[in-house]
Amino acid sequence: MAEDWAETTATTSFEMAVEFQMNELHDEFETLCNFKGGVSGEKVEITDRFSDLLPKKTKGRLAKTELQDTEVERRWIHKQDRIAVHTALDPDDQMATEIPLDSPLGVAVARGIKIGRQDEFLIGFYGTAYVGKEGTTAVPFKAANVLAADYGETPGTDTGLTLAKLKGLRKKARKALIDPRDPTNKLHMMITAEEIEDLLGIDEYISKDYNPDSQTNYRPMNGAARQALQNGEPTDFMGIHFVPAEITNEKAFPEAAALAVNGEGHRRLPVWVPKGMAGRQWLLVESHRDRRADLNHAWQFSAYTNVRYARIHEDLNFIVETAD
Repeated sequence: MAEDWAETTATTSFEMAVEFQMNELHDEFETLCNFKGGVSGEKVEITDRFSDLLPKKTKGRLAKTELQDTEVERRWIHKQDRIAVHTALDPDDQMATEIPLDSPLGVAVARGIKIGRQDEFLIGFYGTAYVGKEGTTAVPFKAANVLAADYGETPGTDTGLTLAKLKGLRKKARKALIDPRDPTNKLHMMITAEEIEDLLGIDEYISKDYNPDSQTNYRPMNGAARQALQNGEPTDFMGIHFVPAEITNEKAFPEAAALAVNGEGHRRLPVWVPKGMAGRQWLLVESHRDRRADLNHAWQFSAYTNVRYARIHEDLNFIVETAD
């Protein structure tokens, strides 16, 4: 048997532990947008979107065909450097070579990778999108799709998440031709604990008279209705699916937390429809276990991932600003 069999076994155990924990944790944002893995290259084309064609009546028998010009907008996602998680374990602390699937070390590394991947979703949402033949033309977030903290109130009177803001959001979505009956058009809104508390202060949200059964979309004959917090999670309301996420917490979103607050300290709640955001994955997870001679031959445990997100269509993304 090779002399390094123990080290090889321990390395394999660590890789399996990280991969197992990644499968257990799941990256929920992958299912909430147009996501594809296995991509390569410095830039990846997301989609080519053609301008709308308007129907026209023909002008009599054998009339000349009238052609319409179409414009094409090509969206891109740019590759970035890998996201990395590193830690080290002193040889005196490692009494065994085997790392089981439920190892705290494997859990911690996998959780760090997941945090980095979810952070990228918000960075892509708030950040600059790119269009053009070569993907070099920057597109900022659409200012008209931002509902200010004082929306529906006297100017300067900042509020949290209110019924007026939810109605205003629904109105903007309708004007953008977002059909709530289409599952790919369902509005998703990230909310923090503050907004959950705001929702519980809205009579229309907590009242059973306004909250039909979640599956049938009508008030059941037996009087049963959804609870405002079904299993502890906020239920859908006005066709909006709420996604609890502490977007201003740097532990949960290390880089994006700063983007989730404006200059006045108001939270910037992301709102999108699944086909309005896209994600591309260059690398799911790659883990390593290496001996570090410069650290008294301690073992270094590392993991890498590479994923990016971007907006596909500016009309399908919104920001609702809230204040305490």
